[in-house]
Amino acid sequence: MSVVQARSRWQHYSDSLLCRLIPLCLLIDCINGALLQQQGSSYGLSVFYKIGVLALMAFATVLYRPVWALGFLLMLMAMLIGPAWHWPQLATSWMLADIQLAVKALSPLLAFCYLLALQKRQPQSAQRVFWQTLQLSAVVLLLNALAGAAGLGFTAYQPLEGVAQAFLGIKGFFYSTNELSAVLLVITAALLCVSWPRYKAAFIGVSVLAFMLALSMLTKTGLFGVVLLVLLVPLLMQHAAFWRGKKHVLLLVGGMALLLFLAVLANAETLLKLLGMYDKLSFVYHQRGISGIALSSRDYYAGRIWQSLTEHYSHWQQLLGVGQGGIALYLKKYFAELDWFDLLIFYGVAGLVTWGLTFAVFIRHSVKHCYNGIGRVILMLNLLLLLVSSVAGHILTSGMLWLPWALCNALLLTAHQRRDDERHS
Repeated sequence: MSVVQARSRWQHYSDSLLCRLIPLCLLIDCINGALLQQQGSSYGLSVFYKIGVLALMAFATVLYRPVWALGFLLMLMAMLIGPAWHWPQLATSWMLADIQLAVKALSPLLAFCYLLALQKRQPQSAQRVFWQTLQLSAVVLLLNALAGAAGLGFTAYQPLEGVAQAFLGIKGFFYSTNELSAVLLVITAALLCVSWPRYKAAFIGVSVLAFMLALSMLTKTGLFGVVLLVLLVPLLMQHAAFWRGKKHVLLLVGGMALLLFLAVLANAETLLKLLGMYDKLSFVYHQRGISGIALSSRDYYAGRIWQSLTEHYSHWQQLLGVGQGGIALYLKKYFAELDWFDLLIFYGVAGLVTWGLTFAVFIRHSVKHCYNGIGRVILMLNLLLLLVSSVAGHILTSGMLWLPWALCNALLLTAHQRRDDERHS
């Protein structure tokens, strides 16, 4: 057997296995959380699953594009140089935490590159993976919400001492509320795209369910993002010819949106009380002001982390990063939950470059497809996630989002076009 044949066979094996594993991503995370709550341990289910998927993707990338694989390896090494200086003085768990977070940050790009390559090698398999993942993920999100409403799983937030909260939100069996809300935005964007305009009833159903799920989680990211998607997806999906001579429609839509916004502002106190959020937000406002509400005090924690960094580490250490353990030596809360800031603190300039490069690649790819309505929606989704990553975090540092996000960027447009072609043939 020649080297080329052997490489092709191994490529086929890894692709086949990944096509079976990828659709299970959210289901595995949900089961992982259920085990954690019911048994007290998840037995590493989610960790082993993600290690397996990433290892197979890396292996497939080595076979198909060795230069890409080398690039990812160099990026990982650059991120870990700074934290590695501090590992000998810290517990082994901090070394593992730094490696895990660095891999998380690189995972969206690796998955994106792999899925684009899969689309070229096996277009039918790539489309099948996309639709299976989208459908199974939507079902998992819905069933998880129903389980949460039935009293199973975790509450979205822990109660604040001295603050009366009638409703703490629900997140079912998923561990992180913020990560779950970002996943909800990606899955919602994809479902809205494939249902509009052909299936308007499905579009309305997805819109209502997505808003209810976001409402149940009580996250600003989820509520704002879902409303934005529901309002803008139909507009972005229209052809350019639709807008010729439709200035009055734009003005009408803009006017209605402004009136809705003013109505919400005028009745904000009543709405917040109905949602059970008024007492908590009032408490935060008196403690940290309006920035405490908008940023959930992330600016306060970022300031403390930056002060600790500059007081205890030299300039060259700041440039290379000091790892999570390097900050945890001095502060109990060592995450600011701002992706760009956390990656800069932990991995230095390499971490910040990884954050910027990931969004640059995703946004550039969606800009190239802005001629299509779905391309415009994906661009809006990427810009929305960039905003969320900048002010609320849990995008590049998420262990849940990387696969659905990469799938939508790499395969949503081609999957929708192929389905339309099959429908018309």
